[in-house]
Amino acid sequence: MKLKNYFVLIIVLLVGTSMTVIPVLIPEKPLELTKIYKIVDENFYNNIDVEISQNIIKTDALDGSEIYLGESTHPTVLIVLAHWCPHCRNEVREISTFFTDSVDDQGNTVIDDVRFMSLVTSIQSDRSNFPPHEWLYNENWVLPTLVDNQNSEIAAALRIRSFPSYVIFDQFGYIIGMISGRIEKKGLQNLIQQINDTVGKENL
Repeated sequence: MKLKNYFVLIIVLLVGTSMTVIPVLIPEKPLELTKIYKIVDENFYNNIDVEISQNIIKTDALDGSEIYLGESTHPTVLIVLAHWCPHCRNEVREISTFFTDSVDDQGNTVIDDVRFMSLVTSIQSDRSNFPPHEWLYNENWVLPTLVDNQNSEIAAALRIRSFPSYVIFDQFGYIIGMISGRIEKKGLQNLIQQINDTVGKENL
């Protein structure tokens, strides 16, 4: 795959917010987006098939279909959540309405040329708020959502250390920033603005 020369971007959203930059290439592969449906059961989480390589991350979506994380026509923000994490529950409750009116007919959630997705990881049936699909369904969460396996392989590959986390990809699939902790609606607005100011809409 032929790529342009591209600078690594460090986004500083809030004072004191921790961020690391990890150069990872995700492939030129169309993303199969899905909406959340309450059709899986609790056993679903014991059989998640994750494939991770230099070129692709593939797993199951919350409706049981296959979903890919790959190159896109837009920068992508991946919101990483754990169902048992009180900060994640508060963040989802706060920001869920931010995305409600931004879903297109294909299930894409794009706001001002920035695409949003989420990942549920660290899934443990003996901890609170299990299963994740019921939690997100009840919160009217509309983002296409990847599901990690019992070993949390996707989170490990992305070097997630805390929840929630926000992983920012440019449109070529490079990770250009990571934010740990809650940012709420105002932080999302600032993040979108900073991504567009840095990446530039003319490059999209």
